[in-house]
Amino acid sequence: MGGFFTFAVNNRFHNHSLSYLTQRMLFPRLQYFFQTWRRRLRRSSPMFMPTIALIACTVLAVLGIIIGASADSLIVETNGWISAVEIINAALFIMAVERSTKSADFQFNYGYGKYESLAILSSSVLLTVIGIYVTVEAVNTFGNPTETNNFWFLATYSFLCFILIRTVTLHMKKAAANHQIPVLYFDADLWEADSWMELAVSVNLIIGGIFHAYGYDAIARYLDSGSAIALLAYTVSIPLRHGKNALDQILDKTLPENVQMDILSSIIARFDSFCEFRAVHTRQSGRDIFIEIDLILPFDWTLEQSRELEKNIAQDLKEKYPTSIMRLYAQPCPRDCFRNGECFCPLKQ
Repeated sequence: MGGFFTFAVNNRFHNHSLSYLTQRMLFPRLQYFFQTWRRRLRRSSPMFMPTIALIACTVLAVLGIIIGASADSLIVETNGWISAVEIINAALFIMAVERSTKSADFQFNYGYGKYESLAILSSSVLLTVIGIYVTVEAVNTFGNPTETNNFWFLATYSFLCFILIRTVTLHMKKAAANHQIPVLYFDADLWEADSWMELAVSVNLIIGGIFHAYGYDAIARYLDSGSAIALLAYTVSIPLRHGKNALDQILDKTLPENVQMDILSSIIARFDSFCEFRAVHTRQSGRDIFIEIDLILPFDWTLEQSRELEKNIAQDLKEKYPTSIMRLYAQPCPRDCFRNGECFCPLKQ
């Protein structure tokens, strides 16, 4: 009887513990998981296109590596490995977008924009290293090219990939323009390059098929290896350019000269409201552009007048740069314009 009672109590305790774990731990985590992915898959979400890109990269990587290896096509297999690397990029970009779109808080007073720069820089280094490595391998293979007779099948496959990649490219560009997020611009450029490269692969395979049909198999095989090398060289140029821009943002380099001049023109347009322009300091963090302006204001200006001037300049800059965040550092003039009890301030003439 005692054994049965002990078994019943233990069984009840086990069921209660299981129910507690299920209700208090498992269900909330599953609910959070599904809510997170539902939020990401909303078309209005900045994470929608990076998530779609992750799925597309996975499909292209698996198909490219399998089809390229089975058909002995270096150029198709190379494309597959590039897509495999871009799976890591897509996951990195999702995390960067999720972080960078958070508002500034007590710990990160200037926001989380640097996450984007770090993601772009990491992605650029990864793509460059992989690109150089695969290029070296392609050069070594160039002396001993593989044989393939599936030119028309591979050309059709590459053209279908081009349609898929081009579709992702157009939607990624639209998302980047809507959300003004640098990492989406970078991803759009990568997909843009991939689309034209895939079209070049398809054309290259068609030309190879023509050479093969007329008995010039050697030329067709060398064309496959040579195109793979050119493809990789072009791929490496994009992360190098964006990686440099990301490093500039991390190091808080000032904005390009044309942007600086544009900002100065907005300040000069309000020249009748201040005594002297001292300096302008600019930097970019993610999508946010930080602008700090040092001005000398009339000594008798009130705080309200100073705030009104800051508001007007900020409004002018917002029209040109919607993600700009401006801060005005104002100092009163030293009253040099007062002589013998008279005011010769040019703003009061």
